[in-house]
Parts: sequence; C-alpha cells; structure tokens
Amino acid sequence: MSNPTQLSPMVVAIDLVRVNVDALQLDDLQAHAVQVLDTIAALNDYINRPNPKSSNALHNAMLLVRKLVQHMAHVRDLINAYTAAAAMVASGSAGAPQGGTLPCP
Repeated sequence: MSNPTQLSPMVVAIDLVRVNVDALQLDDLQAHAVQVLDTIAALNDYINRPNPKSSNALHNAMLLVRKLVQHMAHVRDLINAYTAAAAMVASGSAGAPQGGTLPCP
C-alpha cells in the first residue's frame, strides 16, 4: 500500500487561484469552494505552527491566503448568481404569461 504524494498548501493555493472559475458549472464551483476553504485552513495552520520558518516563507503564505480569500469572494459571487438565476427560471417559468410581456395595470 503506497501513500499518495501530498502537495504543499502553497502549491495547491497557486493552482487554485489560476482556475478559470467563470467557466465552471455550479457543482464544480461548489467543489472548488470546498478546496479553497480547505487550503486556506491548511495555510493558516502552517502560518500559526510554532516551528521556525523564514520570513519569506511566512510572507508568501500570508500573501497566498489573501489571494485565496479574494478568489473565494469571486467564487461565492458566482455561486450566488447561479442560485439566483435558477430561482428566477423556476419562478418565471411557472407564472409567466405566454406573450412574454406583462399586462399594464
């Protein structure tokens, strides 16, 4: 039984930031969001670990956390947009008039 190689959270963070989230579907976005949150947690564990680290490594980890937080905000915006669009389609298809225009009051 072999152990799979586990990448550093810094390497994973770089890869996650490079993903084109605008091209992902809702299920893929939700899975991506979980990966981003897990990586942020791993980087925070690395930053707060008491073992000695160079100032460059610490600065790099903190920079990657900041980038991932901004990336996560964009991912959440996209998830909310997909959810809102699905809600509009669901409510619009049930009660929309057939002509496509609403009657004037």
